[in-house]
Amino acid sequence: MVGSKRARLEVTVGLFVVVLMIYVSTLAPSVVTIFDDSLEFQLVTYQLGIPHPTGYPLYVMLGKFFTLLPVGNIAYRVNLMSAVFGAATVVLVYLLSFRLLPAKSAPGPAPVDAPARPRLRPEQPAWAGQAGSVFGALLLAVGWVFWQQATIAEVYTLNAFFVGLILLVALSSFSNPDRSVLWLSGLLGLSLAHHRTTLLLIPAVGVYLLLGYGSRLFQPRLWLLGLVSGLLPLLLYLYLPLRGHVGSLDGSYQNTWSGFWEHVTASGYSIFIVNNPLSQQRDWADYWALLADQFYTTALGWIGLLALIQRGQYRILTLTGLAFATYLGFNLLYNVADIEVFFIPIFLIWAVWSGVGAAYLLETMARLPRPAWRWSMLGLLALVFGLILIQLSWSNYGRLKQLYTWQVHDYGIDLLRQPLDPAEQPVIIGLLGEMTLIRYFQQTEGLRSDLETIAADEEAARWTAIERALVAGKTVYLTRELAGLPQRYALDAVGPLLRIEPEPGLAPLASQVSVNQPVTPEIWLSGYSVSAAPQTGAGLAPVRLTLIWQPVETPATDLKVSARLLAPNGETEASIDAGPVHFAYPTTAWRPGEFITDVYDLRLPPEAPAGLYTPLIIWYDPAREATEVGRIELAPVQVK
Repeated sequence: MVGSKRARLEVTVGLFVVVLMIYVSTLAPSVVTIFDDSLEFQLVTYQLGIPHPTGYPLYVMLGKFFTLLPVGNIAYRVNLMSAVFGAATVVLVYLLSFRLLPAKSAPGPAPVDAPARPRLRPEQPAWAGQAGSVFGALLLAVGWVFWQQATIAEVYTLNAFFVGLILLVALSSFSNPDRSVLWLSGLLGLSLAHHRTTLLLIPAVGVYLLLGYGSRLFQPRLWLLGLVSGLLPLLLYLYLPLRGHVGSLDGSYQNTWSGFWEHVTASGYSIFIVNNPLSQQRDWADYWALLADQFYTTALGWIGLLALIQRGQYRILTLTGLAFATYLGFNLLYNVADIEVFFIPIFLIWAVWSGVGAAYLLETMARLPRPAWRWSMLGLLALVFGLILIQLSWSNYGRLKQLYTWQVHDYGIDLLRQPLDPAEQPVIIGLLGEMTLIRYFQQTEGLRSDLETIAADEEAARWTAIERALVAGKTVYLTRELAGLPQRYALDAVGPLLRIEPEPGLAPLASQVSVNQPVTPEIWLSGYSVSAAPQTGAGLAPVRLTLIWQPVETPATDLKVSARLLAPNGETEASIDAGPVHFAYPTTAWRPGEFITDVYDLRLPPEAPAGLYTPLIIWYDPAREATEVGRIELAPVQVK
């Protein structure tokens, strides 16, 4: 029988496996971001460190387990955790939708405390409820926001899993309030050990239990039971002081009582509600578009709501509707740039309603008296549902495949493969995200653990770090340009890094090819080297041109370089326009006679064939409508 427990189990397992396979097929292959939380979680789970507030102890401990799996790299394994809990959440949406459907007639009385559920007429097909519930779950699965969050290391699929699980347990029929309070308070506490927005579920769950159990909820013994079962999981936050010696990546966590409390409560994050300097103005149309884009159409959710009203399932409407309202109200006040991820619980509830709506339509069409009408309408609904899923899946699959590449991974590898002499006590200074990327490879792959890293997001902090390191006799490398630096120091490019030279280099630098000829009236090309930048995955490795310039006099204007790779037919196959030395060392700051190392990475398009390509270097003046002031063509290089 399709509607049997065995059939539901088969659907549950099958749905989980299919959705997990979809997510794994689009899973981020490694580290794919620098300036967001994903990279942080990929490192702190491995090292059992402390993430940003609120600390996420449950996530870190679960993530540590996933880092032990013998598959992929460490970052991939943490990404996989999001996929697993994403697929599990989709299953919970299916079970929730099916739970909200009317029950079939069965002998014997219903439990006295069971939620009121109108009974189906015997002729109503059980398969329609199964199919509609599966469709609602798949709408969540292939919607952009949830799918994207299920493929990177983030906290939102685990949070959604708890939201779905708490709602499902609340809908379960218990013979007495003790079990309901015990399970729900325990799950709420466990969820709060992960994400504090769980607090938004408490009003809906509380009102739902009150409607079901009435005055029996107001027993002191029951309150004590709920308090104990809810507080016990919060002991997981003891993880923070126990791992306080590891600390947070930015060093902000202070292992004191006040530091612990500020971190757990995320008191500093209240600025996003009361006085957010990065606040983005949105209107109702923006939020509505967010919901519509996730589901392609909101019609099924509205139909599901109307079906619940028609059937008189007001307790269920109270639970899901009040949860929807509290999350929506919070999101209207929480003015952050990535507000869409905080809509995931709203998407989950709307997916449940959409499943109910889809089941209602299928059940209604299945009861049409004439077979021709019945099968025609069922076929039409199946076609529409299928087209919606195909459209969402096709577009979002393509977006994710383009979004996730190995470029960030290769950039991190590149930073650590530069020939930095340990005897010179090299130190790399940059933004927190960049330093986290370096530390990830240092700790997970053991690359250049001798390199010192200093994270400094503010320019003043970077200046302080530079001056202290130089005074200590260390060799300083930067990840990006810094205002005022060329006026005080000479600069060289070392792969993607900038090397600070206290004094201009006046001795000729070694190179593969010696040139020693002028390119512009002021600038000579002393020599150059050609190598391949790190490349993982398909495609040709980027061609790295390391150029050594020597100015005979300081140019009067800031010139720029256009580096190109020419195919045998003379067509430009790759190019990059940039200021010299990664935009950090303008030509007006060059000292006559010094030797300057400059680097350009040229990435050929995926369809470009291997073979001979000719590097072309053009100097131009951007202040004079990009007027060319000199060029030089180098010897052809073999790219493979």
